Amino acid sequence: MILPMDRGALFDAINDEGLEPNSDLAVLRDVLKSVASKRNFDTKTMKRFGELTGNAHQHRRLKPSSTEVQFEFVGLPANLREISEFALLVEDILVTTELERIKKCEGEGCEALFIDESKNKSRRWCDMAHCGMLRKSKAYYDKHRRVNPVAESKSTLGAK
Repeated sequence: MILPMDRGALFDAINDEGLEPNSDLAVLRDVLKSVASKRNFDTKTMKRFGELTGNAHQHRRLKPSSTEVQFEFVGLPANLREISEFALLVEDILVTTELERIKKCEGEGCEALFIDESKNKSRRWCDMAHCGMLRKSKAYYDKHRRVNPVAESKSTLGAK
């Protein structure tokens, strides 16, 4: 198996709302969430992350071809390949990405993580079409609501 190293698949997996709290994917999410929230890693999470990446490194081999060199897993059970690939991808993100670009969505009630690849590091939402649109439409509604507080206060002051 050749490793595709797909960041999109990683973030889809760790942002899944049905993710089991004590799963290996939850460990990877917690590592990235710690970076996004600028807090220290908890010892239990880091120990498990080290085990996941260590196991993946033990089974990773170079596979040269005529045009490129890629990685593949050798001697690793099929059920552990995806999590091993994701663990190595998280490790790669931590080493090669500016940590301030790993962010948590600012959408109301959204816990999704993403990498801000915008030029000026200003991305705020996991998905502009959903979380960003909800936030902007709420702001627009609040700004343009037809409420006249002066008329309401006059009517309550003169009432007896």
